[in-house]
Amino acid sequence: MRFYLKFLVLMPWMGFAASAQQVTPGDLIGNTPYESPSCTLKDHHEFDFMHGAWDLRLMVDGKWMPGGYSIHKAALGGCVSFDIISFENLDSFYKGLTGRTGYAGFAVSSYDKKAGNWHQIWHDDMGSTVASFRGRRFKDGMRFVGHAPGENGTELQRLEWKITGQDIREYSMDMSTDGGQEWTRIITVQMVRQKN
Repeated sequence: MRFYLKFLVLMPWMGFAASAQQVTPGDLIGNTPYESPSCTLKDHHEFDFMHGAWDLRLMVDGKWMPGGYSIHKAALGGCVSFDIISFENLDSFYKGLTGRTGYAGFAVSSYDKKAGNWHQIWHDDMGSTVASFRGRRFKDGMRFVGHAPGENGTELQRLEWKITGQDIREYSMDMSTDGGQEWTRIITVQMVRQKN
């Protein structure tokens, strides 16, 4: 009861503070990013090299083919890196899962100060949710490793984003069924920054 009365007394002040500090949806997703004082470490900016809009090219039979698009943005005041991606022209295998020859998804990545690494959660239009990717920045990119749904339960996957040019990045995904002893390449993607 005492807490309830204090809350009622504070309500007008809280309402004033909220209206004075209004944050738009664009601010949250990163169109006009603001900086949260809780996320100002250098580590929070390790994924900044991926921010922007990208055209995707897939490596198919040794050639780069059009493969969709990706948009990376800072979100929630720099506490999160938000990635929207749509793969196209992959394989008819996906048609039964997504209704087209590709798939789309989004990833939310954030720096975990206590663990000293990044945590990524992935959702896609195949109904998959991967919540166990962990990663760090290395010399020319980011690397994440975690478990993803597979045909026989879960499989170990490795995701990498590399800087390969001023406006070019490379994304790759590998899988392992023996705990990381051997890796098999699933996909290699060249990302070219879209020009305004």
